[in-house]
Amino acid sequence: MRAIQYFNFRNSLAALNFYEKHLGATNIRRVGGDDPRFQDMPDEYKVDDDFTMHASFEIMGETFYCSDTYKHRKIDNSGAIVSLTFNYEDEADRQRAIDFYGRAIEGGCEVSIPLGETAWSKLYGIFNDPFGVTWMINAE
Repeated sequence: MRAIQYFNFRNSLAALNFYEKHLGATNIRRVGGDDPRFQDMPDEYKVDDDFTMHASFEIMGETFYCSDTYKHRKIDNSGAIVSLTFNYEDEADRQRAIDFYGRAIEGGCEVSIPLGETAWSKLYGIFNDPFGVTWMINAE
């Protein structure tokens, strides 16, 4: 069994595009409202073609799921926190974490805690993405 973070967004397409461009998301798979499986749904359940019924993607080798909120209703993701840990002693792993954090900030994510040494970690930082998700980088 695995635990996989599942996000709800008002606009998953925008989030998926941002994650791909700025956080390096890969293996993006999406089932939209235009999928043929949903053509015969009763009118009261029909959604727009750009509605994300379900999507999956990978960031830093971890899998995440997401979907849109029904009728693109607003959602507050301020409690959604992703903690990505890495081996500080592994130079390649450490550099991947540094590069990931840098790309996120360059892409428009907001710094909460600058990436650096703390009393509890040799390398630690937090940023918030434009969709309300908090990302924590932490050396093991």
